Amino acid sequence: MLLDSKWLAYTTGEYKDRDAKYGNPSPYFRKAFALQRLPVRAELLISALGVYKVYINGTPAGQDWLSPGWVDYSKKLPLLRYDVTGLIRPENAIGVVLGDGWAVGHIGSEYTFKRNNYTDRLEFTLTLRLQYADGSCEEIRSDESWKAAKGEILRSDIYMGEYTDRRLSLGAYSCYDYDDSGWDAAEVPPFKFSRNLFLEELDVPPVTVKHTFTPAVIGRSGNAVLYDVGQNIAGVLRVRARGAAGAKLVLRHGEMLQDGALYTANLRQAEATDTCILCGSGEEEFRPLFTYHGFRYAEITVEGEAELLSVTAEAMYTDLAETGSFSCSDALVNRVFQNALWGQRDNFYSVPTDCPQRDERLGWTCDAQIFCQSACYNMDCSKYFRKYLADVRDAQLGNGVIPAVAPLPRVYHGYAYTGYDAAAGWSECIGEIPYTHYKMYGDKAVLRENLPALKALLAYYEKDSTGYLRDGSKMYGDWLSAGEISDKSVIANLYFARAAWYAAHICRLVNDEQAVYYDELYAKVRAAFRAAYYKDGRLLSDTQSVYVLGYRFGLLSAEEARPNLQRKLEATNCHLTTGFLGVKYLLPVLCDLGMVQQAYRVLTQRDYPGWGYSVVNGATTIWEHWDSYTQEKGFLPGMNSFNHFSLGSCVEWMYEYCLGIRPDDTAGGCSRVLFCPQFDFEGGITAAQGHYDSVRGRITAAWQWQGDGVNYTVTVPAAVKAQFAFPGCTVEQHTAQGETHSFLLRRAAQ
Repeated sequence: MLLDSKWLAYTTGEYKDRDAKYGNPSPYFRKAFALQRLPVRAELLISALGVYKVYINGTPAGQDWLSPGWVDYSKKLPLLRYDVTGLIRPENAIGVVLGDGWAVGHIGSEYTFKRNNYTDRLEFTLTLRLQYADGSCEEIRSDESWKAAKGEILRSDIYMGEYTDRRLSLGAYSCYDYDDSGWDAAEVPPFKFSRNLFLEELDVPPVTVKHTFTPAVIGRSGNAVLYDVGQNIAGVLRVRARGAAGAKLVLRHGEMLQDGALYTANLRQAEATDTCILCGSGEEEFRPLFTYHGFRYAEITVEGEAELLSVTAEAMYTDLAETGSFSCSDALVNRVFQNALWGQRDNFYSVPTDCPQRDERLGWTCDAQIFCQSACYNMDCSKYFRKYLADVRDAQLGNGVIPAVAPLPRVYHGYAYTGYDAAAGWSECIGEIPYTHYKMYGDKAVLRENLPALKALLAYYEKDSTGYLRDGSKMYGDWLSAGEISDKSVIANLYFARAAWYAAHICRLVNDEQAVYYDELYAKVRAAFRAAYYKDGRLLSDTQSVYVLGYRFGLLSAEEARPNLQRKLEATNCHLTTGFLGVKYLLPVLCDLGMVQQAYRVLTQRDYPGWGYSVVNGATTIWEHWDSYTQEKGFLPGMNSFNHFSLGSCVEWMYEYCLGIRPDDTAGGCSRVLFCPQFDFEGGITAAQGHYDSVRGRITAAWQWQGDGVNYTVTVPAAVKAQFAFPGCTVEQHTAQGETHSFLLRRAAQ
């Protein structure tokens, strides 16, 4: 979209290079204007390099935070639109303040923790469109007439936090009668071309505050107070205080406690610290504008004469409607579901990040693809994943490689992709996510948008292979597995086949004539895989994950996979050993192979390794490692997030196998759904219930043991064609009334 407005900037400090620890003060901008008549509609369009808050007449234009979000700013500039009709008066002022955000602030982790990944200065462009009753229009644009100054926000950063000195407050700078005589003229940066040519309106909900908590005081030490939110969240603290001018509030954040104190070692270089210096004008409120933190615990230290009046924790994430629910008779399993849901909430910011707390928070393509099915059950992710897929396409390299993170920061060019240029289980997100999107939402446009990128990736795979086998030795493999390490080349070629399978099926769905080509490619990769890796009834890499993936991807038959998985589970007393890749398919494959009771036992294990171990140890989100913390060894050093949704991909099993709601992936948009529940015949879980709000209406399912039978009830919208199957059961009774079907089932004779 082309705007006639100019980009504005304002120099608030010396140039900060990529290795600088902190950035410059935030620039503030304002424009006052009067109108002869009131419009019937007022629409504000704004984009920025950095993040912004925009106000009209002292009121925020929207309830969003960290807008305009994160994209590859070298490829596009995100444009947001606000209806501000109700804010316009005869006399008006617009105020804008900018923060470093993803464009200027730190991005990366450990050795790649750098600033200025997309630009080294904050800028914005804005147009206010006023439409009058007679059909005429007027525009207020950002240009040389705007004023600029620096104010109370002395620095801001997504990872490091925000530092504010309220003594430097500019006051009501977005009000008409404000005295800006001491302000400077805004700067119009020179361009060889118009940045406005790169503006692209984002059709995705913004980040908003979704939940608030009142933290409990759990400790005091000197002038420091320790708080427990009760839930690991991503967001900020809002603090009310009263104190003398110059008194300082220092807010530190952490996910865990160690010896009764805030544990921050896993934050690495991210300081996650917000600071406010009071102005001494009575009761004051501090809430950072341009950062967020992953935390359950917080410590507030008061330096000087000040009193804390109230503390509120605000959890914020992309404003996606929740579309699913799940609960059962086992409180531990319910907590696993809630932990995965909170992991999604806390990491679904502008992109699906791996974690919300440390110096990373990147859009890892593996994490996104293994959780996308679970995510789509939990929330309406139709627009969200379409935007992320655009980020993935923007990150794709010229040789077809899909990098491991998207958007791709400049700091990762030439570093993370030496040897990791096309990582199996990561790059194939360009097939997995569009295919899942179509299954859930039925939009073939998403398939067409991403098919060329998938084809380019497969062309790279073919060139990168010898005899249809790829060398995966330098890839990530089945990341963070528990106790078993899968051969990386086996993993690489499993996903080579999977990518070809996706291409063939997507081509068929959109009537692309190359479907046969990719069918043949899949067959060639499958044959090469079996010849190289399947010997004497076992795979070369004898792990749970490779048998699960081999069967799910069609490279092993049920007769080949089942005895090996039985053997592997017997060896671990029905504990999992899978990492990020294997865990997504473990429970579904066990059920598909008739190993239903083993699936329930794996899910409900309470000791290490398994989902229950973290719950027993107080987790309120999914951990990055199965053993992020153990009572014997304490905390894992280094890379150790306590808020990763990846291992929570078991949620899709809860919907599809425990509840039995299985949309047909070839029909699209849940137009056909197979109801095929798998029951816990050992009685560990005696009831389950939940729903999914599909694009065709709400689908509900519930079952409960009653004596030696199971009552199973579903509600199916009229627009959904329902089919029923009950493996291992006989149907004694079936009644249908309107959209509701009720079954009495009994276990079939063994």
